[in-house]
Amino acid sequence: MPLARAAAALFLIGAGATTAELAERVAALDARAALTELAALGFVRVAAGEGATARYVLTQLGQRHVATSLFGQPEAVAAHQELEQLRSDLLSAIAHELRTPLTAVRTSVGLLRDATVVTDAATQERLLQAIAQGAERMQRFVSDILDIAGFRGGNVRLQLRRFDARTLAREATEGLLPLLAARGQLLDLALPETPLWVYGDHRRLEQALVNLLSNAQRFSPDGATVQLAVMRRGDDVVWSVTDHGPGIPTHDRGRLFERFFTSGGGSPGAVSGTGLGLPIALAIAQAHEGTIEVDSVAGQGSTFALRVPAQGPTEAGEP
Repeated sequence: MPLARAAAALFLIGAGATTAELAERVAALDARAALTELAALGFVRVAAGEGATARYVLTQLGQRHVATSLFGQPEAVAAHQELEQLRSDLLSAIAHELRTPLTAVRTSVGLLRDATVVTDAATQERLLQAIAQGAERMQRFVSDILDIAGFRGGNVRLQLRRFDARTLAREATEGLLPLLAARGQLLDLALPETPLWVYGDHRRLEQALVNLLSNAQRFSPDGATVQLAVMRRGDDVVWSVTDHGPGIPTHDRGRLFERFFTSGGGSPGAVSGTGLGLPIALAIAQAHEGTIEVDSVAGQGSTFALRVPAQGPTEAGEP
């Protein structure tokens, strides 16, 4: 059993682990003895430079051993194979998302260093802007990954305060206006006449709403209108975002909130998303004990409603 558990732990870690890290994964396991036994059987490969702490990874032989005999439980094998596939998909998505801005940055830097290419201030400024945009895109992507990991790990603390839901709506749309203008799109903002108070994390809820608005703008055709309405429904406050795009294909609806999933059908001229906006928005809503409701009609558009309790999460106590 210790041998199988050590192999399973290494399979989960994948990228390599020290003896101490392995011991943390497998309770009450003599990790060093188990690794020695695995190595004797040819199931592990030491991955470390001279003088460095030894890190262990499973060889292909070891992976086959885990797949065929892990605890003798087919369901455990299936779960680990699914985990391995998720890890592979994650790495592919990260590489794909970072490749384009990184290429733009490297190309621009190369041109700036070539005195025969950059001959005027306008060209230099254009290349510097490309570098800045590429760096910003990579920074946003890294921040999104950290956010989703933080929420999934329960490591995000909400900074709760009382604020007007109308103010959050106005602030969330500010950064969207230039994107709308670039494609001749309009914003229809429907706000109640009196303050609509909500107790929550203003920054996080604004982040969630911005993600919903960005999706609506991206999937709306040129010249279309994006609608944002703020309302009270029972004990909840709702920010409702409606676009007039192609709607969500039926086969995509069950995957909308999966990490790195992007639905087809984006409007021409729109920048593709990372597939993290909706999962992060949902995580923020759920952290407030709320949710995101989705309604979509093929060929007519979609509505995403961010809904949270006006009095805040139960554990927050009285505002």
